[in-house]
Amino acid sequence: MKRLGDVCEIIMGQSPDGDTYNTTGEGVPLINGPVEFSPGSFGKTIKSKFTTHPTKLCKQNDLILCVRGSTTGKMNIAGFDACIGRGVAAIRAKEYQPWINHFISSKRNDIHSLGTGATFPNISGAVLSDLQLAFPPPAEQRRIADKLDSLSRETQRLESIYQQKLAALEALKKSLLHQAFSGQL
Repeated sequence: MKRLGDVCEIIMGQSPDGDTYNTTGEGVPLINGPVEFSPGSFGKTIKSKFTTHPTKLCKQNDLILCVRGSTTGKMNIAGFDACIGRGVAAIRAKEYQPWINHFISSKRNDIHSLGTGATFPNISGAVLSDLQLAFPPPAEQRRIADKLDSLSRETQRLESIYQQKLAALEALKKSLLHQAFSGQL
């Protein structure tokens, strides 16, 4: 077991002044929270806001974790170097990022419950740093992360098939209802 802070750099976001924000692409992309997240925990962040006076910075492929409010624990992967606002933290592994990404994903609910504040939970850098995680040798981390990635891809494939079958059933239902009400059955 190791502390997250011993195996990662944790960068707590700091919002730039609001008057430096823009949507025209001037300056550095800004990640404030889930508005800049794509679907799924391992989705890549998107560019929707920019700032001309960046404060705290993340690097492409850092894990971006929401640390304030009802979205605390939600995560995405930085799709690009960016400025991070106070609602998020960047977590950068010193060794193997996918292991850290899977660990944080598995602890999302625990992380949310660690937030202080009854109406607006907040997670501090110290709390994140003190999180304990299993830390096997690098080869074992890679083996486990590869297996989890494989399972995730299979789950997504099955989810897609399931959604296609639901859509086909809905179309069949509409067709049968139309036939029944038009006297074709």
